[in-house]
Amino acid sequence: MDLNAYLLVWVCVFGLCFGSFYNVVILRSLSGESIVFPPSKCPKCNNKLHWWHNIPILSYIFLRGKCYFCKEPISIQYPIVEFITMVLFGFSFWKFGISYQTLFVIIWLSLLLIMTGTDLKENLVDCNLAITMGISGLLCSFLSGGWQGLTSSVLGLIVGVIIFETISRIGKLIAKTDVMGEADTYVAGAIGAAFGVYNLPIILLLGLFAYALIFVPVFLYDKYKAADYATLVTSILFIISIILCSTVLNNYYGIGLLFISAVLFIHCMFKGIDKKTQRRLPYVPAFSVGVLLFLIFFITQGLNIYDNSILSDTIQKLLHI
Repeated sequence: MDLNAYLLVWVCVFGLCFGSFYNVVILRSLSGESIVFPPSKCPKCNNKLHWWHNIPILSYIFLRGKCYFCKEPISIQYPIVEFITMVLFGFSFWKFGISYQTLFVIIWLSLLLIMTGTDLKENLVDCNLAITMGISGLLCSFLSGGWQGLTSSVLGLIVGVIIFETISRIGKLIAKTDVMGEADTYVAGAIGAAFGVYNLPIILLLGLFAYALIFVPVFLYDKYKAADYATLVTSILFIISIILCSTVLNNYYGIGLLFISAVLFIHCMFKGIDKKTQRRLPYVPAFSVGVLLFLIFFITQGLNIYDNSILSDTIQKLLHI
């Protein structure tokens, strides 16, 4: 076994351990408890866990998904987060090797994972985590690309904040209620700081597709039950325009059709926000998927994240123009 393979194994092991810790962060950040004290305990019977109850993934299997003390079911979240963290750590090391970039990417993906967990569970995101990601992104950009990288990072932060603050205010104007949380703007700015202004639109575009594929169907099902047919019709038109844009109308007319249908769909979706329950779809998971897809694309294409030709080249490849 060569050195890189040996280190990769240990990076994955550390990923499992950190994944166990991230579970604690996700749960206790929602409850307001300290992430350090008290020691790990069962959230249902409050019994202090032994060390062998905290072995990532294995403890869940050996305990058959139940608490050792009260026999209540253990959330499947625990092994899932541990496994995902292991994969993300290994993925980062495999791509960037022994370098400071590996450390920064691991930090960013870890913060996104934690924010995704809290957003899915309670529609809550700690803005401090997004701020940490943004500051580390500025630092990494300067180390990687000097003043050019820092400039791209600062512009990415500003553009990310402007885009989502604009969407938030327009959505509130249409829906007469908040359509997204304040933290979503922080996260968008942090992603812009981490990956630069040229890559931010790509990540947001990838996140939009992830959002449409994963979360919008849930929202549309609610609209179907509520007989909100305007949102359903515009969503179908949006899907048809995507198909046409990638096949028959693979030109700027297709892009125009896609843009118009997207605007109509978003308008109806915002108007369909329930003002009483104020049910919102989580945006941070879509951001996270967009970042991950971008990193995978970055690997296969060997892109330089500070090259301003990336945006136009990538959009042309995605839309087959």
